Amino acid sequence: MISEKTMEKFTRRNFISMTTKFLAGAAVFGLTPNFAEAAEKTVDDKKIVTLDDAFLSPVKDEKEVLKFDMPPIPKFQTLSELNISAPRLRFVQSMDQRKFTSTIVIHNAGLTRDVESSLQEIHRMHLGNGWAGVGYHFIVHKNGVIEHARPIDRIGAHSYKHNRYTVGICMTGNYNIGVPTREQTLATEKLVAALCQNYDIVPSITTIVGHRDLCDTDCPGFNVYPRLPELIQNVKAVL
Repeated sequence: MISEKTMEKFTRRNFISMTTKFLAGAAVFGLTPNFAEAAEKTVDDKKIVTLDDAFLSPVKDEKEVLKFDMPPIPKFQTLSELNISAPRLRFVQSMDQRKFTSTIVIHNAGLTRDVESSLQEIHRMHLGNGWAGVGYHFIVHKNGVIEHARPIDRIGAHSYKHNRYTVGICMTGNYNIGVPTREQTLATEKLVAALCQNYDIVPSITTIVGHRDLCDTDCPGFNVYPRLPELIQNVKAVL
């Protein structure tokens, strides 16, 4: 018969082991508290995650990059002319005002499947990570619809240590394994051009960047990232 003392040691050992495993898993799934959101209004380099849909696809070899249409912008439109949808979202923490804006950061949602995500879903996921709410300022959907997310004048939660001077744009989908639609790409280009005009940003590889330029991540996806110089050229051409 197992003694009470032996059982106590076994229980303690099991607890420590289970706790260690849980914390390791939580770090992968983005479930551990993110103190940066409260302290700096920044987010550690986590993708949008759910318990059953948590991992980015593996990085591919460069020769496997998929092609997609990066159309020229036919006409410049301001932010107001883009008719951006503004759903009402409830944020659970106050957010500091961003004092200046010098850089635009392009993201992809980065779930395991190349699927559409609603703004409300992304907002709930980010709330579930312990953040104030959705960390991006804009969501661009596969059908070309653009939505306001986090208030544009507030510090975002999308690029760790780089949120105080950046605007974050998230293209729904996983562009390690898929490619954006023509509508989504064109909408993203138009939005970037409008933001450049709004904040007096000169388009360049240092002012329009991928998330991976700032953090250790594949975002905005293996297929999208190599096309950012072309996006920048299209934005330059219309400004």
